[in-house]
Amino acid sequence: MPSLQHRRQAFRIADCIESVSFLTLIDTYSQKKIQLIPKLLNARRLTKANWAFLAMAVVLSLSLACGSSDSKQDSVDASNQQPLSVVTTTALLADLVKNVGGDLVSVTALVPPGADVHSFQSTPADNMAISRAAVVVSNGGGLDQFLDSVIQGSSSDDTIHVMAAEMLLDLDADDPHFWQNPLFTVKYVESIRDGLITADPTNSDDYQGNFAEYKDRLTKLDFDIASTLNTVDPALRHLITFHDAFGHLAKRYDWQVTSLVGSDASQVSPGPVVEILEKVREQGLTAVFAEPQFDSDLLEKTAEEAGVEIGPIYSDVQDGEVPNYIDMMLFNAKSIARLLR
Repeated sequence: MPSLQHRRQAFRIADCIESVSFLTLIDTYSQKKIQLIPKLLNARRLTKANWAFLAMAVVLSLSLACGSSDSKQDSVDASNQQPLSVVTTTALLADLVKNVGGDLVSVTALVPPGADVHSFQSTPADNMAISRAAVVVSNGGGLDQFLDSVIQGSSSDDTIHVMAAEMLLDLDADDPHFWQNPLFTVKYVESIRDGLITADPTNSDDYQGNFAEYKDRLTKLDFDIASTLNTVDPALRHLITFHDAFGHLAKRYDWQVTSLVGSDASQVSPGPVVEILEKVREQGLTAVFAEPQFDSDLLEKTAEEAGVEIGPIYSDVQDGEVPNYIDMMLFNAKSIARLLR
């Protein structure tokens, strides 16, 4: 028979259990067992089996309640986590950030899809977006230099600024369109990954994993582009474009490239037009290429005079056929191969 002291301790435990609100978190089975305790305590005589059951019920209920409480708290903490705010200068960079950051980031591109980065004018809303960003991603190399003052003036001291092409600038001081080579784009996403980890080290493993997966996709992209462009006769592997943004594409896949205007999309002069016409005729080329965002009237007249077609090509992602970087690069390769082979 349990002593009077043991009985008093049992009653105190039962009173404590009834007063704790977290019992509502216990599952249905456990709840029913706890409800039996007061009936047992109201009995005049408690058997040894009753006391053993009481002790087991108390331990089980406390364990389940604490576990359920911790689990729900973890769930609340995870759901309350806000995505990391990231601002990029271009839509293409925004796409790269999304592939590395996934659901952990909220990305805003200052230059909208389809707009010309060389002539873009920032707005007060852009300044506000930058001021709220944890990470700002620009290309570098002069491509988005006009936004440097906006970024410097609007970002806080804690903002992480990632220059995606920084590791590549020594390779070419004139052409900042390094992403036209998928292997260079791997360097872009490495810099983006490091910037996100610096701003949000808690989710480092996720950023690392997303980067590794996307790197594999970029490696496959490089193979797919090479396979597509290799279907063109070597004698016709000459890419003629309105805008000088495809030099790194040509170098990577061993093509010749000629453009009407420089990499900054400055005004075209008559000299290059005559030169291009001669090359088109001499080499028997069947197409030249232009980006939709540029006014390429001169190229159209040149193509008409030479009797060749103008094919579409993109240097940045846009809504529609090329909504992301990989789709854009594959579209370009297929467009070039289809019109020149």
